[in-house]
Amino acid sequence: MTTVLRRIVHPLLVVALATVAALLLAVVVVPLALGWVPLTVLSGSMEPTVPTGSQVVVAPLEGEDDAAGLSTGDVVTFMPRPDDPTLVTHRIVGVAVDGEGRRSFTTQGDANAAPDADPVTATQLRGVVRYHVPWAGYAATLLDPEQKRGGIVLVAAALFGYALWQLVGAVRDRGRRTDEITHEDPSGVAAEVPAELAEPVPPGQARTERLPVVPAGTPGR
Repeated sequence: MTTVLRRIVHPLLVVALATVAALLLAVVVVPLALGWVPLTVLSGSMEPTVPTGSQVVVAPLEGEDDAAGLSTGDVVTFMPRPDDPTLVTHRIVGVAVDGEGRRSFTTQGDANAAPDADPVTATQLRGVVRYHVPWAGYAATLLDPEQKRGGIVLVAAALFGYALWQLVGAVRDRGRRTDEITHEDPSGVAAEVPAELAEPVPPGQARTERLPVVPAGTPGR
């Protein structure tokens, strides 16, 4: 591939690979490394903060001890009803503590005009949202865990191949420039060859340079 074409393709490949790598890092690698759970937002109750189709990454919460660290403003994921596996992600707008020290939380979607009807207890909580990736949930719903891990391998291979391609191209360009310099006169001016040196030398004879005769007693110049 020519240098010009490589210069054109280079920024496009960098942007594409960086985007895919960042997406996989955010929704697959980081959650796996930290034990967090990626979930897809299917409604607009948290817009515009969390758009529909976003992927929220949730740190699991278990029991009263974990719930004690929550405060107003945190975005949490919870089960609104014990017999319903559907999860809801809303913001905590109020915290209450009963006489036995048990906490309950008033929640509300950012797009909703009023808080949720029922408070959320610690046993209903499933996690606290650490961050979200807009619209990544649409892609996540199309891929299973094996396909996501395969995507990481493919992106890593693509990044390695791209780096190797750049290295080979750089070495090739350097060799081409070296050849061009070797075939050029360093001074940039063509050297003139004396006429006597340009004359052919008969076979069996060596070329000699005729020196000027200096009179005896005269200092050499």
